[in-house]
Amino acid sequence: MIDLFKLVEQYPNDAELGAELRKLYWENISRLEKLNEKMKDSKIFDSPDGGKTVYVRDFGQDIRERKLVTDKSQLSIFPDEVEYTDEYFKPNYNNNESN
Repeated sequence: MIDLFKLVEQYPNDAELGAELRKLYWENISRLEKLNEKMKDSKIFDSPDGGKTVYVRDFGQDIRERKLVTDKSQLSIFPDEVEYTDEYFKPNYNNNESN
């Protein structure tokens, strides 16, 4: 995240500050465009109620445009008997943090 206070102190001249902010802006836009291209065919599945109802949307799509998943066969990779909570996924988070 950009620390605006540090930038203002580092670039007291408004023109230099503006140039640095524009540079950072365009660098971030470029990164976002690359990410969107890489993830263009990806889907986001979310469930506000622990799996009873599941919604799907395209990566980057506004959450208000998500659609209800009526064909649950898309979700068959997850066993029904497991409750998926943060505690269930925590070992994976810890393993990824050490890498």
